[in-house]
Amino acid sequence: MTDSSSLPNTIAMPEITGVTVPHEGLHYLRPELLLDFISVTPLPMVSITPVAVLYSSIGVLQRIDLRKIPIVVKGRVIYPICPHALPNLRAKLVINGPFKKLKFQGNLIPVSEAQSVRNMTLIGVALEFTVRKT
Repeated sequence: MTDSSSLPNTIAMPEITGVTVPHEGLHYLRPELLLDFISVTPLPMVSITPVAVLYSSIGVLQRIDLRKIPIVVKGRVIYPICPHALPNLRAKLVINGPFKKLKFQGNLIPVSEAQSVRNMTLIGVALEFTVRKT
């Protein structure tokens, strides 16, 4: 029999004033802001999973779901975020495990001369956190 208090638990990105943007039930971490793990939970972080990217195109909010691949929090990890549905997104999630911080960085750039991203804005990334209950 397993002790359920030591099993991992998943937490969705909470609402944090000035740091996240709410949309359709998810909270998106804004780009270029440093997030301290303690802002999410005091429990030990096991992994972080990018769930979706939020952007606007001509003022209309749009969401791109991502493949839910957990990123283990160990050392310093730079994880690329590149959905096939949005090829002009150049983004990464920088996780610094020893300092218990993360940052979402990204922008929208044209892939070819014909594409225009002038009317598009990257809003943020929704995350899920897997923590170990103590």
